Amino acid sequence: MDNLIFVKTGKEIKEAIKTREVQLQERLARRNAALEVFLQDTRKVRSYVVRSASNPYYGHGRSETPILVGTDEISSEELQDVRQMCARIHEIEQELHRLSLITAHLNDGQKLELDLSDLMAYGFSAEGVTDVETS
Repeated sequence: MDNLIFVKTGKEIKEAIKTREVQLQERLARRNAALEVFLQDTRKVRSYVVRSASNPYYGHGRSETPILVGTDEISSEELQDVRQMCARIHEIEQELHRLSLITAHLNDGQKLELDLSDLMAYGFSAEGVTDVETS
């Protein structure tokens, strides 16, 4: 299976990318909404920034010395959740930029050979495929 090659035109790739971009935009919108809720809580934002600046974590998320957290401060779990959410937002935005770059520079008539991972990364799916050659 590692040697499967799929020949697609630039136009086909652009159409698949549009579908992928819609999916990514939906995921990004959900994460941005959650980030906006977090950003409204100024005490937690302040706590996040202050704790992140000291970066007391090493290894598997444990610090060398215990951290005392006040009731108005962000918990370790919330800190990790926000970090993970921000990292995922960044990843999605980078993927959207990459897809936009490809779309901008790909000619419709251009033919490309894609492996399975490329095919999936551009948003192709088996949905709508009714005629498959098996020779």
